[in-house]
Amino acid sequence: MQLAQYSWLDEPKRKIGTNLPPALLMYGVEGVGKRTLALHLAQSALCEKASFLKEPCGICGSCHLFQAETHPDFKMLSNDEVDTSADEEGAASTKKVKQVISVKTVRELGSFCYTKPHRGHAKVIIIDPADNLNQNASNALLKNLEEPPAFLHFILLAKHSESLIPTILSRCLKVHVRAPELAVTSDWLNRQTSINQIEEHKKELAIRLSGCAPFASMQLIEDDAFFVNRDKILALLSQDAINAFTLAAFCEKIDAPILQRIFYPLLHDLLMADLGGDIVFHKDKVSEIQRIKRAMTPKAVTHWQGSFNDYLKSANHPLNRRLALEALFLKWPQA
Repeated sequence: MQLAQYSWLDEPKRKIGTNLPPALLMYGVEGVGKRTLALHLAQSALCEKASFLKEPCGICGSCHLFQAETHPDFKMLSNDEVDTSADEEGAASTKKVKQVISVKTVRELGSFCYTKPHRGHAKVIIIDPADNLNQNASNALLKNLEEPPAFLHFILLAKHSESLIPTILSRCLKVHVRAPELAVTSDWLNRQTSINQIEEHKKELAIRLSGCAPFASMQLIEDDAFFVNRDKILALLSQDAINAFTLAAFCEKIDAPILQRIFYPLLHDLLMADLGGDIVFHKDKVSEIQRIKRAMTPKAVTHWQGSFNDYLKSANHPLNRRLALEALFLKWPQA
């Protein structure tokens, strides 16, 4: 795996140095490229020809096994997957991802951590996202981190370093993988053939909403449903008479994190417009922002944001979501 096309990853790689430590924690916003860098480091450490974490050769036996995801000295730990039970009509069960890495998953590493490498001189384990290690799993992992064999290397990936327990943090080399400047992300996106014809305003919105994280920006750009939902919500809010029930019916079909990604930037733009500043996010919807702003004072914006925050706290509660959204939008300020 070559890093040449990911220039913003050069700095964190330089901070890691020329040798992979026993435990490395790389943290940063989602979609910045932590996994890309981790896979590069793992392949470099396992490559039969590369040394000092230089570019893996890509042609040796270890590189071929790594690229085929069958290398015996490499493991990737991610969220557990469990089968949901069949519904009442007997429909086939479907797999859902649990947002946790359990103690069972960590313990299943078993002898992998202590048996000598099958090839070469190293074994590498990537844990992504390490934020999702529960308390018991963290304690189980700690036992492997306390006195690891010389050939064993852990690479932990997380959004925030504070999400890991202090005893794990103390054993890790910590490297912050920062998002690049907006111009760098924009230039990188322009070189991706799948999205190089996307409208500039759509691209800039995706970059800003993703905190300039390149991979997250690309994922959002390719999510047509997000922009359709955003356009519809702003259109409904910009009407002279806002129908809270129509809004609630439409938003009920949209996951809470997506609503959060739409409404927080909207509230920010409304405040900026009221203060005479520049709209930062929804630049292509200036007319809609101006119409929405007519009935909204800064106090009203912050008050509704408080109501929205309260809604998000219980958005996944098994109560009637439509009723909760109706109550929320009935509080939306109107002239």
